[in-house]
Amino acid sequence: MSENKHTYDTICFMELAYEFDVSEKKEIEAKIIRKLKYYNLGKFDLEKVEYLRTIKNDLFSEISKSTKSKYFKNSKGLANMTDFNLEKLLKEYSLKYEKIEKEDLSTMINYSIYLYYMR
Repeated sequence: MSENKHTYDTICFMELAYEFDVSEKKEIEAKIIRKLKYYNLGKFDLEKVEYLRTIKNDLFSEISKSTKSKYFKNSKGLANMTDFNLEKLLKEYSLKYEKIEKEDLSTMINYSIYLYYMR
């Protein structure tokens, strides 16, 4: 994502990334609505948010596998972004989730690796 450029998809995804339980759904959606309004990115679209939630769940599932992920390359000590094959992840997820711009998807993948693997 270039120079703090907020998009509808990345704003929604970054809130959804912290949703770990169904009971948090309404609270997260309320946060999304507030951020969309703040950044003037349009109305809340439940269908689009559910699509992004699917991507989030998919990334969480894959990245949480850590060394067992098919995208895991190797680790040279501390957790690092380069432990995953980012190019392959982006290529395959771009084909799987065609409705998302590649730049936004790249941001989502990087954020997911940071949040679910490196922290």
